[in-house]
Amino acid sequence: MSNLSKNSRVFFGILLLGLSLSLVVFVGYAQTLKSYQEQTREAILAQAEVAKLNIEQILSSGVPLQDIAGLQTLLSPIADTDPSVVDLRLTSGETELYRYTNTVIEGNLITIPLNNKFSRAGSLDILLSDAPIKEKVDASFLILLWAMVILLSLFIWSVTLNQSGSRYLKSFSVIFLTMTMLVVVLVTVLLKQSLENKADSMANIIGHRLAPVLQADIDPALVGGMDTMLADFIRSNKEVASLTVFVDEKVIARSEDNQHSQVLSKLAEYESEDDRGNVIHIAFHPEVLLGQLLKVLKSFAILFGGCAFVCFAFVKLLSKDAAVNDQSKDDVLDKIKPLLLMTVLMEALMAPILPQFIEQVAIDAGYTDAAASIFFSLYFLGFTLTLLPASKVAEYADNRRVLFAGICLAALGSLAIFFSDHITVLLSARFISGVGQAAVFIAVQQYILSYSNQHNKTQATGIIVFCFNAGFIAGAAFGALLADMLGVHGIFALSAMIGFGMFLFAQWLPALASKTDMQRPVSKVMMVKNAAIELARDSARYLRKASFLRTLLLVGIPAKMLLTGVVFFAVPLLMADQGIAKESVGQVLMTYAIVVLFVNGKVTPMIDKKGSAKLSLSVGSFITASALLTLGWGLERDAMSMTVLVTTFAMILLGLSHGLINAPVVTQIVSSVPNDEEAKAAATYRFLERIGHVTGAMLIGVLITSFSVSLSFTLLAAFFVLAGLVFFLTSTTNADRQAMNEVQS
Repeated sequence: MSNLSKNSRVFFGILLLGLSLSLVVFVGYAQTLKSYQEQTREAILAQAEVAKLNIEQILSSGVPLQDIAGLQTLLSPIADTDPSVVDLRLTSGETELYRYTNTVIEGNLITIPLNNKFSRAGSLDILLSDAPIKEKVDASFLILLWAMVILLSLFIWSVTLNQSGSRYLKSFSVIFLTMTMLVVVLVTVLLKQSLENKADSMANIIGHRLAPVLQADIDPALVGGMDTMLADFIRSNKEVASLTVFVDEKVIARSEDNQHSQVLSKLAEYESEDDRGNVIHIAFHPEVLLGQLLKVLKSFAILFGGCAFVCFAFVKLLSKDAAVNDQSKDDVLDKIKPLLLMTVLMEALMAPILPQFIEQVAIDAGYTDAAASIFFSLYFLGFTLTLLPASKVAEYADNRRVLFAGICLAALGSLAIFFSDHITVLLSARFISGVGQAAVFIAVQQYILSYSNQHNKTQATGIIVFCFNAGFIAGAAFGALLADMLGVHGIFALSAMIGFGMFLFAQWLPALASKTDMQRPVSKVMMVKNAAIELARDSARYLRKASFLRTLLLVGIPAKMLLTGVVFFAVPLLMADQGIAKESVGQVLMTYAIVVLFVNGKVTPMIDKKGSAKLSLSVGSFITASALLTLGWGLERDAMSMTVLVTTFAMILLGLSHGLINAPVVTQIVSSVPNDEEAKAAATYRFLERIGHVTGAMLIGVLITSFSVSLSFTLLAAFFVLAGLVFFLTSTTNADRQAMNEVQS
């Protein structure tokens, strides 16, 4: 980086900041558009629900649908008061009884059934268009584009005056956070406007229904049922606390919801006044609205956190002073971090949508639901089978070629699914993606080993742990949000584009010197064959050790099985089957990674200090059991909000348990072998534990198709309780072994 000219460094900074600000704005735009659409649709459906109640009340009295008078007066206000409604149609069988417009307009069709006492009497079709909402949000976010231009100009001015590394980092941080705050403020304002529009729409509907009283000077005392109509409106709009209609400053109709506190309702009140001075007063439940706002802000916090992971991984390259050698050890490690993070993000983008996509492709091809779990495991099979060959090739070939090949294969796997979702293409693509990601992992690991020393060994070792979790957090966040805007195939295309960008970025990495020709085997095939024989020999030898086998079978493999089978496969699939939004699915998955990242950093130093991982692994197994029981109960709830809440808590528990297991399990493995065999024992264990990666989705898939969800997770929980007890009672610590040796001596 230091060898670049000052101009090119400024250009890279502008490019990085421009992409970062664009990402923040795009995330804010997507979230705002989605929230605005949901608010508008809820208001329209609430209006339609009131019309449905009125129509079904008449139908229940025995009047046929076609004989109901005043349908136009009842239905037209739904379209008149909201530009998102482009057409209405009331049908009874094949007969069209009412049509708002005869113009052919494309949009989203919603069908509401109308029933009498005995059967379905007809349906109300509502055609919605998102164009009016999009135009409004577009106009509001145009301001942010100008703000982005101004902030970029300030960045250029700042770094031109002083091109020190600290200036780049400080300027980037201040401008990034400023844009984030601007987006949050704008989104809050737009949500408030959305609520006001909803209140105006409600007032217009009520005004149309009460038009004879409000506009024709009819004595309100002669009109009955007004309070009942307002009560029906409140039942259809859970956030409304009270509705009051004033004529000549006198209350002619009022209804309120007593399920919430009326004291705070004064904090969210709206009034609509017509040209005659009549007033419709609407009070909302602040706690309901606050919950909606917190839901949006929670999404923003997580999404912007993902943006920050990505942006600040790259911006650290700009914080290098010009005097620093561009190919120094620290500089290479700083380049490896964003590279690995983004390649992990490539795969994590698909996490919220991939299980259900694979299941649908499998069903369309004539396979059963259970086959989807086998197809899902092909990625992990490709990953596992590639580790050994890639590691040996990286020792004797230019490591950069292994990295380039891995990135290209991972991108090719995503690109292939974008062009075709045929079952053969899908299976080949997932296997190829696994091969590519394994090659990237091995190449990155080789760089870390080559460019780390005693000074930065801890930092270097933590790169892989950090990047895998941070990449998964950011990828799941972006994938869940963008899936609604780009579609499933758009996510695959975006993944491939990121791979192409990382291929270009990898060109900055130096080549690693390969071993001499004297050390190189006769052929690469023979080299891999010898490595496989050596791995098989080491595996057979270590599997005869009770401590190694016990840790592998009771802790290591089961933990990896849950990672792929539960976190990556079952949870997204089961939540999607309940109709839970992809955004919520992504946030649940992110919760797991966030907790693992936090707990891992806290637990590892404690294990190193204590010298034993026995207690940590046992407690981790017990917490895993509680997480599975919670998960099984939560995934069978009828209320989607309860499912999301309970599943999130279960993912927190599972993340806690895996944080207690992932790193300490290696400590437990190497503590039972001589010092000169620690590296070989750890490498053998890391390979064998991937049996859990490959078989996890298949095992969980068989369980949830053979039993109920709750019973499946209960059986798994019982296994982890038993495994934790057996491991705790039969394992020994270093202190135990030393005491036994002293007694024997």
